[in-house]
Amino acid sequence: MANSLGKFFHFGQSALWQTKDNRVVGLDLGHSSVKAVQLRRDKGRAILETYGEMAVGPYGHLAVGQVSNLSGDQMAELLGDLFREANITARAVSVAIPLRSSLLLIIELPPLSPSQLGKVIPIEARKYIPVPISEVELDWWVIPQPAAGAPAAGEPKKVEVLLAAIHKEVINQDTAHLKRLELTPAFFEIETFSAIRSIFSGERGATVILDLGAGTTKLAIVDYGIVRISHTISKGAQDITLAISRSLGLEFAKAEEIKRSVGLLERYEGQNISGLASTIVEYIFAEAHKVLTIYETRQRRSIEKVILIGSGALLRGLVELAQQSFEVPVMLGQPFAKVEYPAFLEGVLSKTGPGFAVAVGLALRHLEALA
Repeated sequence: MANSLGKFFHFGQSALWQTKDNRVVGLDLGHSSVKAVQLRRDKGRAILETYGEMAVGPYGHLAVGQVSNLSGDQMAELLGDLFREANITARAVSVAIPLRSSLLLIIELPPLSPSQLGKVIPIEARKYIPVPISEVELDWWVIPQPAAGAPAAGEPKKVEVLLAAIHKEVINQDTAHLKRLELTPAFFEIETFSAIRSIFSGERGATVILDLGAGTTKLAIVDYGIVRISHTISKGAQDITLAISRSLGLEFAKAEEIKRSVGLLERYEGQNISGLASTIVEYIFAEAHKVLTIYETRQRRSIEKVILIGSGALLRGLVELAQQSFEVPVMLGQPFAKVEYPAFLEGVLSKTGPGFAVAVGLALRHLEALA
């Protein structure tokens, strides 16, 4: 189901597979914040030990909430601070690969044996991947019926294959970041699959996952537990802050503070802040609607619900606006619902959970590998 690319980028010689430590770390390396979650296994249960988040902006001499591309030294400093502040002790780390640095698509092929697929798919992939195949890591998964849908009468029989590719340079770069701190990369996984693992519970209906990041919004349509479509929208939570900053003539840091406190619900000193924010959000939703409409028309499947994740999903009033826009049930993803934690953290984790969907999903898979 959600683990449809379960073997994606395992490193067989990693210390992960040799250690007896039952503590694991999932690491989500975003461009506006970095998030980490440490879990341990106890009698088959996933126990939350610690979690933490660091804003990227200040390490790149920018404000909290701003997108920044850090140098190797800056990233090492950030990770060192995050692990120290969150008291993360595990040394083998699973890492998310951003959707923007990967490719996910479904291709159709005639029925072939596994050995034949291994020869044909790299050739087919050249049609879709804009760089030499030697520069990427490929993985694929044959989609079973009924998820693939039965062919219409008279049509030749075909199989659908979910194809994924990641540029090797991204893996090498993230590995270098970890090794600076003497951390071991256990495996890499495209962030979409990590998020699905943490927020899905066996659903088979068509579901939209909308991940509102700072610089972009990632959309995935999951149907029968399979990623059918992935799409990136070129606006995110940072664009809301920029709109407020420009309209009110404020520094980015002050505009970010106002956005987080006011959201889509209130005015600020007589100014219609919610109107400025809504303009960006409505654009994101309109772009998402285009993708949804195409999918529903082609697949003759109705979207049943929308799940919001990412730090941008925490914007006050966003769920209500999304409910009006999509006209299907809308909810915040709650990845911490799949782990055990002290009762006093319930309130905090329910509010911050959507931003940790990817990190929790990575750590959960990491525990599965150790079982």
